[in-house]
Amino acid sequence: MLSYAQSNRVSLNLPTEDFQFFSDAIANNIRLYKVNSQVANEKEDVERAQFLFDSLVNNCLKGTHFDNFLVNDYKSGQAKYLETFTKPIYLKTTATWCEPNDSEIQALNDVAKEFGDVIDFVVLYWDKRNNPELSKKVYNSNISIVYVDELENYNSAIVHTVKHSLGMPSIILMDNERTVIDITKNVSPIFTSHKESEFVKYGEFNPSTSKDHFVNTYNTYFDAIVKDVNTILQNI
Repeated sequence: MLSYAQSNRVSLNLPTEDFQFFSDAIANNIRLYKVNSQVANEKEDVERAQFLFDSLVNNCLKGTHFDNFLVNDYKSGQAKYLETFTKPIYLKTTATWCEPNDSEIQALNDVAKEFGDVIDFVVLYWDKRNNPELSKKVYNSNISIVYVDELENYNSAIVHTVKHSLGMPSIILMDNERTVIDITKNVSPIFTSHKESEFVKYGEFNPSTSKDHFVNTYNTYFDAIVKDVNTILQNI
């Protein structure tokens, strides 16, 4: 398991078998990882926090088998297992409270349109289907939108482990057998401020008065998604 130390050495509870489920690897390592990450974050040690995340992914999660739990199709509401996605998978886990902005969705739509014939692009919301926020974002037909209501899911134990492990949003890259290739965090373009009435609002990615800002954040998201896609293509 990961242990916090001033040096960059960690102790890992590594798998002893060739085959291990993602949820088991998480269960074996996540508790101390969260403790250590919290310490790093409280110290505002960004480098240490990133090191801990990279160590967890590289030494414990890469090569594990992502669990085949139930998800629900957003359009139909029908339940299906992840195994129904037969191509390599680009899986983004998110929630309505950390909704992607318009430039990120446009970038994902453009990449999925180009590579949708060889990769399954899936956006997984940890939420209820009737949340009105889910209907506000427009994804194209190359992206599958699914959701998981933890209170109603039959695989609730696995879902709980996966949902509450790495934070949101997270990007999980898999081959066509759901072997984890890599896990990345969502990129965060630099925030800009603009005046609204007498106040300055922070965190507006796409102010209506700034087309340039949309372009700049689009490029950041596009480059990050293409990098992840290349990682998948290099491992299939």
